[in-house]
Formats: sequence, C-alpha cells, structure tokens
Amino acid sequence: MNKVVSLCCLALLLCSKALFADEAGWALFERVQQSVKQYNFDSSFVVFKGSQVETFRWQHGRNGDNEIEHLVPLDADDVDILRRNNVVYYFLTDRPALVTHSDSIKELPAILFQPSRQIRKLYTAVLGSSTVMSGHTAQLLRLSANDAGRHSYWLWVEAESGFPLRIDVMSEQQAPLERWLVTHMQISPELPENLQRLLQTELPEPAASPAVAPLPATGLQLDWLPEGFELVENPQVLPQLQQQLLSYWLLTDGLHQISVFVQPSQKMPTQAYRDGATTIYMLSAPQHDVTVIGPVSINVAEQLAAAVR
Repeated sequence: MNKVVSLCCLALLLCSKALFADEAGWALFERVQQSVKQYNFDSSFVVFKGSQVETFRWQHGRNGDNEIEHLVPLDADDVDILRRNNVVYYFLTDRPALVTHSDSIKELPAILFQPSRQIRKLYTAVLGSSTVMSGHTAQLLRLSANDAGRHSYWLWVEAESGFPLRIDVMSEQQAPLERWLVTHMQISPELPENLQRLLQTELPEPAASPAVAPLPATGLQLDWLPEGFELVENPQVLPQLQQQLLSYWLLTDGLHQISVFVQPSQKMPTQAYRDGATTIYMLSAPQHDVTVIGPVSINVAEQLAAAVR
C-alpha cells in the first residue's frame, strides 16, 4: 500500500511540475505579445526563407489609445506599410494606396499577434536554456505543436524586456524552415517624432471590398480537415483567379491559413515543394488538379488534396 501511495504522490508531483513549467512558458509568451503591442521601439530584422533573405525596419508606438506601426521593406523601394489602430495602409509607387482593416501587419510573424487563448489550443509552451544573442540575454521558448502535421516555433526572448529577438519555424523533424532575426532593437519611453507625424497625417479611408460572385456549384467536396482547422465561410477569391477555378476552400486554425484550389486538369505531374515554411502541393487527377498551399507538412497537404471528392 505504501508503494502505491508513493507512486501516486510521485505522479502528482511530476504532473504539477509539468503544469508549472507550461504556465511559466505561457507567461513568457504573453510578455512577448505585450512587448510588441505596448512599447515604443525602433528595430530592424532579417527574414531567412530558403535561399531568400529579406530585411525590414520596424517601428511601433503608442500615444494614449492610439497605436501606430511602420514597416519598411529595405530590399524594395516601392512599398511602405503603415498601421494606425485597425487600419493598414500599403503605399505603392505610382499606384493608389491599398487600405485594409486589420489589427496587425501580415508581413510580421502572426504568432506575435494572434490571441494567446487560441495558440494555447495548438501548442505546448516549454522553456529552454538562456543564451547571449547580439549582446542581450535571451531565453529560449519552444512552442511545440500538439499535432504532428503542424509546424512548431522556437522563440528567443530578450530577458529584460520580453521583446522577441529570433523566431524559428521548425519542421516536424525539428529543422528550421524559416528564421526571423532581429539585428537592432531600441526601446524608448517616448513616441518617435516620425511616428508622431504619421499619427497626425491625413490618410485615405478604406474602400469597400468589391463584391465577388460565388463560384458555380460543381458537386466537389472536401471531406477531411487537419486537426484544429475549420473552413472559412464565403472566402474571398481573387477576381483574376475566379474564372480558372472549379472550387476553392480556405481553412484556418486561428493562426495559419491553408488554401485548397481545384482547377480543370492540365495533365501535369503531381509535385510538392516547400517555400520556407509554406508547402505547395499539386495533385493531378483525371478530371481536375488540386493545389494546396499552406504552412503544413507535405503529408498533410497530400491528405488534403486527396480529400477532394
């Protein structure tokens, strides 16, 4: 009896330690999310995706209830991205500004901005070791996917401020697929002058989204969804793609999106490849071709394409 009691106590102790470690990881993750929404900062970062390298300058600030964010791709001269509260502006050379509604800029890592409660459903938070990164003490935080077909995230977090210094998107074999790396970061108590001016500048209003006619009924169905994903109702289809599609589905788990396109058969061979963390899988069937695009494993993309009936 004493051995049974001892084993039960040991099991409870191990469970409580695991729960405490998990909550400590989520507490750090919430600090990360607060840091990119609350601080006035000026930073630069690099994105490594396969053989591609992109560099950006990223500024953020708050003035009372107003939030402003400025993202400048340093490798492209014709794009300037600005967010004021829940309106995002894409300023393009020699073209009208593109204005959309969003509380984050999609070119920034979505893991930093999506609700923590949703991310908790998909991942387990595990604290790792500390290291020195660009002169800062960084704490490793691993967000391990609860489902094998989903990518995991490794975050290195500046210990003092909670600001993210590096984010790796990991494959199912725990190899980095993409890397987001901060090369400069300065936090200040005051809103930078250029952001103050941008906050006061008069900008165009968002235009109403054009009505897009639904695709004609074809009888095609998608009869399987990956764990944690659900279908988006009435997803928007780009007008230039609409005439080429038989069916289209958009899936989301609250953090990632997967697109499934069905087109008339082009008699092309089935093929699969990755663009960083994004899988592109094309299945050639006798009557149609299916293309799956999203941040999932090739195995999941293959199952999705085969699920079109």
